Amino acid sequence: MKLTIPNVDEDSKISKAWMTSMMPFLFIAKKDKMLAEELLSNGFKFFDLQDESQQSAYYGDIHISNIALNQHFLPYIERRLFPNSIDDDAFHRFSKAVPKKGELVIHERHYLFQILSVDVVLCPFGVGFVTVRIELEKDYSLSEALDFMHHFRILEPKTLDEKGVRLYVSSFTFHNINDFIMLYLCPEIQPYIIHDEIRNGYYGSLPFFEDERMLVSAYIEVDEDHLPIEQLYRASQLDGYTEDGVPLISAGNTEHMEEYLKTKMNYRYMPKLCDITTEHVQTTIVFRQADDVLKEKAKIRFMGIHYYNVLLHYFYKLTLLELSFRYSELSWKTDEVYVERLMKQITMFSSKFYFQEVSSRSSSRETAKRLRSIFRIDELFGDVAKTLDALYVNQEKTADQRQNQLLFILTMFSVISGIFGMNLVVIEWNDHYDWSKVFGYSIYEWICLITAVAGILMSAGLLLSTIYTWGRRKIQFKKWY
Repeated sequence: MKLTIPNVDEDSKISKAWMTSMMPFLFIAKKDKMLAEELLSNGFKFFDLQDESQQSAYYGDIHISNIALNQHFLPYIERRLFPNSIDDDAFHRFSKAVPKKGELVIHERHYLFQILSVDVVLCPFGVGFVTVRIELEKDYSLSEALDFMHHFRILEPKTLDEKGVRLYVSSFTFHNINDFIMLYLCPEIQPYIIHDEIRNGYYGSLPFFEDERMLVSAYIEVDEDHLPIEQLYRASQLDGYTEDGVPLISAGNTEHMEEYLKTKMNYRYMPKLCDITTEHVQTTIVFRQADDVLKEKAKIRFMGIHYYNVLLHYFYKLTLLELSFRYSELSWKTDEVYVERLMKQITMFSSKFYFQEVSSRSSSRETAKRLRSIFRIDELFGDVAKTLDALYVNQEKTADQRQNQLLFILTMFSVISGIFGMNLVVIEWNDHYDWSKVFGYSIYEWICLITAVAGILMSAGLLLSTIYTWGRRKIQFKKWY
């Protein structure tokens, strides 16, 4: 088999580029109202479709339509994505415009950008997202835009080619994006984030997440009528530059690229624009032959419909990963309450939020189907449901065994009492008792004594066990996120 080696002969120029980077986190679900009040008191505003001023407050020079956004999704999804108040069991989005300019420096490459706004979205089950909207300030090449997006999505650099980032915003300097978000953009969420003492850094909040990189949605207008397969593949991976400044292609042959992009690209609007969806990147590429009307519609779709589509399915993925992680951390012999709560959560998740159809529009259904497939949402849901169901069955069997043992003991006492006609007494017990007389008991009296003492001890033990179990369940429920 002959394979074609990829090559980037000429770099494409871009005229416009926006990106939204989405950072997931876990927060204390019982304190969601406190966190919401904290955000509102620090300049964030609850996102309300009825507020027309918010249609252009957070997107730079892009103006979205709240009415179109509301009508795009099916009613049962609409009331979850766009609640009327923070008291509803739904997605609560808090947004704040942050008109700040910044500069990202990596390996002596300098990128100027404009921060447009930041969202904090509080979702059910203690899952949250921080979304940062950014516009590149000047005309860059495609490689430069991809390089900027690649390094901006890395929360905590680990490898040599990732280390060395410097981010300048106002008079502050940050050496990783995690500090920029947590200390500068939205420090309000820090006290409410759940941290695992064993795992440091960003993993402390999301120990089940696969890496420390944000999900990126990008909108890029290129000054070309088309892009070669190498450039499309690089856009799907955010391949920028190597440490030596050479355009990076993270694949060894074009045949692999073509096969990979078959299931990741949406050709619906080609040759004017295309959408590429991968595990960590959602990219819209608009070509030169697209007219201004189509470009404007594509930008509005990118900031509105695409944003909520990705947010919803990313929530599906994170919630299912969280449930899987919680299950893996349980001791099924001792955490019965947690198992019951997990079963309730998966039931609530599937009944209130987990829907196959989210929109009546064919284009949105195609996007949703692709996201479900790429995020492996249906597989995750099936695995979690089956695992928790099997665990619950095992616990029921264990409970049945304990109940059978208790019934056996009670039956034995009933049989003994029945044999003696319910008259298991010793006459001397009616007066002041002298324990020295025990040694002179007959067999009948020994049976009476043993039966009485064992019965009293068993009753006391059952009472104490019931109180202990009740108290333990209460404590476990309070410890739940």
